[in-house]
Amino acid sequence: MYFSCFCALSSLWMSWSLIIIRSCDGAPLTQNEMSSSAQPLHCWETEEFTVLRTCFLCRDYQMKTEAQCTFSGFVEELKCNTSGLIEHRSCRSAAAEELKFWKFEGAMLTFSTLFAVLVMFRQRTLDRRAEYKVQQQIQGI
Repeated sequence: MYFSCFCALSSLWMSWSLIIIRSCDGAPLTQNEMSSSAQPLHCWETEEFTVLRTCFLCRDYQMKTEAQCTFSGFVEELKCNTSGLIEHRSCRSAAAEELKFWKFEGAMLTFSTLFAVLVMFRQRTLDRRAEYKVQQQIQGI
């Protein structure tokens, strides 16, 4: 069973690596191709701007429609000073990042405690087995 799982995983890895290698073939892009395929710059990348709303959570509808919401789920609203355009820019919420960090820390503490208890239980079991074997050898003398 283990061998068949290993064969399946190795063949899957090989097929993915072939796909990746084939997609990476070819000559590098020329300067002309790069400039034509580059996306237009946002106004906040080229001119001064003011932040209208700091980092806020996107609504469900915005998550599906706005590309900026798909990266982190948070955006900030900016107004460009020269052009007067109002645009959204993806951002990271400090509160959300802190919450993720503490969830991770809690999970790691829980798992480490659980596995420490399991190691102690296993060590006691092995010690009892070794003691039993020594007693059997002593009784056999």
